[in-house]
Amino acid sequence: MLTNKLALKYAQAVYEIANEKAMLDVVEKQLKLVQATIAGHDDLTTLMYHPLVPAPAKKETINRIFAGDLDGFVQNFLLLLIDKRREPALPAIISEYIRLANEARNIAEAEVFTAKELSAEQLEALAAKLSKVTGKNIVLKTTLDQTLIGGIIVKIGDKLIDGSVERQLKAMKAALLTNQAVAV
Repeated sequence: MLTNKLALKYAQAVYEIANEKAMLDVVEKQLKLVQATIAGHDDLTTLMYHPLVPAPAKKETINRIFAGDLDGFVQNFLLLLIDKRREPALPAIISEYIRLANEARNIAEAEVFTAKELSAEQLEALAAKLSKVTGKNIVLKTTLDQTLIGGIIVKIGDKLIDGSVERQLKAMKAALLTNQAVAV
């Protein structure tokens, strides 16, 4: 809970500066670059998130790796996190920033779980339908789920649309059992 509040606080600050400078997309891209770079190298991940590594070593590493790739305030933000010993919260902060930026741009991310891969046309139709229902521009994040028999499950924020075959079979079974109990 504390990490979530902390992440939201920092993300809100970065969001406000980025919004002021009309750089929501640029900052998001840079934060994703930082996250992907750190996550993509085990040694760097250990260095950045280990509590016993001194702050100057972490700051020097950030400055060397991202020299010229980051806007000044994004770089300063990372250095501030290191000074405050908050760098382990960076992934949560980036997630919160993306959520805030998407909210401002009227974008919603939909997690889509399917038993088999959808075609480009199916994905486009699904995004259009979800956009119509939510009133937001939808970005799909698809995942193959081998546990699904068939159908689709969509999660947008805290809403879940379960169109899986398993759920439909369970609903049918419940309906049949209810009808049998009444008929007997």
